[in-house]
Amino acid sequence: MGLNLLFRPRIFARQRGCCLTALLLLPTSAVAANLQERWQQFYRQAWQDAEITVTQAALSTYPKTLLYSDVRYPDFERFSWTEIQLLWQVRNQCQPSAANLSPALAAAETFELALCRHQPLSESWFRNHALRHPAGNSYADRYVNHFKTRFANTPIPRDLATRLTLNHPRHPLYPTLEGLSETGRDALLNGNRAYLDQAVLWLSGESGWKSLPAAHWQPLAQQFGLAISDEAQDCSFRYSNLCLNEPETKSPAAQIALVVTVILLLLTLGYGGYQRLRQRKERRFILQLLTHELRTPITSLGLTVEMFRTEFDALPPAAQQALWRLMSDHQRLTQLTEASKDYLGARPSQSLPRQPADLLDWLAHIADKHPVTVQCQPEQDPTQELELALPYYWLTLCVDNLIRNARQHGQGEITLEVSVSAQPHILRIIVGDQGCFPSGLRRFYRRVLQTIRPTHRPDNMGIGLDIVARLMKQMGGRLILRRHPTRCILELPL
Repeated sequence: MGLNLLFRPRIFARQRGCCLTALLLLPTSAVAANLQERWQQFYRQAWQDAEITVTQAALSTYPKTLLYSDVRYPDFERFSWTEIQLLWQVRNQCQPSAANLSPALAAAETFELALCRHQPLSESWFRNHALRHPAGNSYADRYVNHFKTRFANTPIPRDLATRLTLNHPRHPLYPTLEGLSETGRDALLNGNRAYLDQAVLWLSGESGWKSLPAAHWQPLAQQFGLAISDEAQDCSFRYSNLCLNEPETKSPAAQIALVVTVILLLLTLGYGGYQRLRQRKERRFILQLLTHELRTPITSLGLTVEMFRTEFDALPPAAQQALWRLMSDHQRLTQLTEASKDYLGARPSQSLPRQPADLLDWLAHIADKHPVTVQCQPEQDPTQELELALPYYWLTLCVDNLIRNARQHGQGEITLEVSVSAQPHILRIIVGDQGCFPSGLRRFYRRVLQTIRPTHRPDNMGIGLDIVARLMKQMGGRLILRRHPTRCILELPL
């Protein structure tokens, strides 16, 4: 009792699996059964409508062995390759073989010697010997082909004609079955009730074979709801070389639904593109407005700075330090306004304008603003100038952002490596630290988490890596990220 209780859950699980499999296969089997029933109805109707092409009595007149296509090949079931080779030597040399041949091969030797000596054979010889030649085809085929001139204008004797293979043009059934391929003949001889050959449907029954052209059987197949083809494809039901499926019917409602779906999809994509273009134009307009409106207060601030600069010596030390900061901010705002004008004036396919300046002076300016270790490869002589034409303002903006990000999110010492390669002529700037740069999935997770539950506000207004990448692309370069350890690489063609 305990064992029964132990194995009963497994039995129930196995039964549930069998039931589930049966339920999944039930629709497919139902479709196949329905198609099979319609196929039988189609076959009966097509058989009644068609006329006999060749009767069963005519097929029974000839030996069935000679009707198959494989009769053309050597009879390796009864003879070895060595025996067939000996027979070939007898034919070429026209001399009896010195080997002790079997009775069946001796008959073939007599036949080959008669042919090479041009000696006719009586009909009784063919009646008293095998139908099939050891090397392929029948004795009658080879005999008629050898004495082709003799039988050109005279009918072949009946006993000889019945021993021809179905592939021989002088076979009585050859003109009738010439349109049926060898594979199709073999399929019908093997008992298949139907075979589709070059759009002609051949049917086999007790009274013989029938052939239906496509113009006859295709409307009938549509009448019974069948799609019949001989192509290798997914078939709901297959018989012989026929592939039977449900006919594909496209209702007007389905076509209308498809057209409406496509139109809605195109409208959605077009509307999305329009919205993106509109937002881009609005952002550009706001940037133009800010750049334009900042010019007046910046000019006024410049006049104020100049007024205080004339009284610089009379100011106390604290006011002098404040004036230096005011002058620096004024200069930065002026540069930002001018650079924004250049950025707004640049076309998408046009790089940002470049200014010639000394690279080492620019690196010294970066080092003064940020406590980073600057390395120049190859080492440059401080007294030697290395003047390059670069978009220094936007490049400084990108480097400042990368250094701030490294200081805020990185680990260890921050390094700034600058190198100029000769072939190709590229400026490469690498901002790195000893930390591990997060993957794209991790950054996306942090962004989503910050949006759902913000924990703190950023302490700076950095332009972000995405904007750095866009600026580098606008300058004709690119941004490359390396994770272990963190390396942000700016490459700019010179």
